[in-house]
Amino acid sequence: MTRLGLVAYRASFLLAPLTALSLVQGAHWALSDPAGRAWATWWPIVVIYGIVPALDLLFGRLPTRFSDDERQRLARDPWLRAMPWLCAGAWLALLVWAFMRLPILAAQLPWHAIIGFVVSLGVIGGILAINTGHELVHRKSRIERTLGGILLASVCYGVFKVEHVLGHHLNVATAADPATARRGESAYAFVPRAIAGVWRHGWQLAAERSARRGYRGIAALCGNEVLHWVAVSVLFAAGAAGLAGAPGLALGAFLAMSLVAIVELELIDYVEHYGLARRVGPSGRIEPVGYAHSWDYAGWLTNGFLLNLQRHSDHHVHGGRPFGVLESRPEAPQLPANYAVMLVSALLPPLWRAWIHPRLERVTEQS
Repeated sequence: MTRLGLVAYRASFLLAPLTALSLVQGAHWALSDPAGRAWATWWPIVVIYGIVPALDLLFGRLPTRFSDDERQRLARDPWLRAMPWLCAGAWLALLVWAFMRLPILAAQLPWHAIIGFVVSLGVIGGILAINTGHELVHRKSRIERTLGGILLASVCYGVFKVEHVLGHHLNVATAADPATARRGESAYAFVPRAIAGVWRHGWQLAAERSARRGYRGIAALCGNEVLHWVAVSVLFAAGAAGLAGAPGLALGAFLAMSLVAIVELELIDYVEHYGLARRVGPSGRIEPVGYAHSWDYAGWLTNGFLLNLQRHSDHHVHGGRPFGVLESRPEAPQLPANYAVMLVSALLPPLWRAWIHPRLERVTEQS
């Protein structure tokens, strides 16, 4: 990679924390003219699902491979190591601002603008809380893993910290994984199944780990990590109520925002692994996780925006790799467009099937 290319690559990840500003700007526009600009609380949706994906298609794909030396330098790069912390700070600051601002918005704007504000906050939470938390729970540092759990708990999905690392990465592309969509399964069927499965399997994994540590009875319940993250979520809800000064409004907004973030995550899970399955050998053993078991996309702009989440095949083969070191894998199944476009198409099942099934057929034939 050239020096200029490296600068552009490192700078692209600033797009992630800057998403927080879209909500601030949208709320400012709405309050400046409640009669004419109430729609502006939806501005983050326009940015995240309209402007950024359109620009990404304009910039095109940029498959990236690194030399061993580049990979080592990127893994040590202080800027890249700090980026998830910057995203975490942006999200927590946005949460405080949003719930302090909520009563003012509720007093001056129509109901559809408040819905737009809450939905927009949830969509940003899917990026800054869940996606950043996902990056951090894979880190070796206990402090960073804990911060990842806190971010996930801020949208009521702390269970993901347990199930994703101990469950999803082991069972991906098998029937045992609740986060792998089956061929022919609609997004509307998959999302509730995935959420219920993540909670059920995450609780089971945490309970088994608590038992292995020697906890019994009430102590085993208290030692369950999932319950710890539920408690953190309760603290976030209480904090939101305190900041807003209107407990009912704040609690409703907090739960709705969390649901939006969780649904957004599971729709992305739907896109990432749809229809892909690991083969079972004659002995009954399942083949190891490979590049063929995740859909990949090499969009330059949206990979910066999502901390390289779309380089998903490399992430599953090398789960411990920091986001800045993840590479595009041309041998992996390739999505026809970025996650935002694919997520919207997943909500239209006939369009989704027409778009993805021919590619899935080719993947199946090649394997």
